[in-house]
Amino acid sequence: LSTLTGLELLWLNDNSIRRADGLESLTNLRVLWLCRNRVTEIGPALMHNQRLEELNLAHNRISSFRDILNLARLGSLKSLSFSDPHFGDNPICKLCNYQTYVTYHLTQLASLDMEHISDDAKRLARAIYLKKKMYYNMRIKTLKRNTSNVIRKATEARQTKVSQITLNLN
Repeated sequence: LSTLTGLELLWLNDNSIRRADGLESLTNLRVLWLCRNRVTEIGPALMHNQRLEELNLAHNRISSFRDILNLARLGSLKSLSFSDPHFGDNPICKLCNYQTYVTYHLTQLASLDMEHISDDAKRLARAIYLKKKMYYNMRIKTLKRNTSNVIRKATEARQTKVSQITLNLN
């Protein structure tokens, strides 16, 4: 593939591909389909493919939101599919708020999983993401505060017991 620098469209469906490596030299690539393979993560493999407009990764083993952040660096990406009715889904599609997360982080997308993303959907995803982020940050602060209180009370109880034992020994 490294000699095909002018290649614009590449379909590698129905193989046993585990990683999306070896595509760095395909800088003119606009369409990449890697459906029904064994890809578990994208990582930085596609960072050199800045002209990539359409990426279909349906029916692989991608399961982490981390890969969404890697794809956010592809400014020309307009169409992304982790789910396709002809191929199937990735485990990431079953994660809570999957579409909201992708729509929020990949604002340049026009379609996700073969569905058009309207401007209203993008605004809604932004609002939902920010509300959830605020909610979870508040939950984290509450848990930290509760943990500190439990540790403080346990320390006080231990000191009380140690004082009682010391008093009894004296």
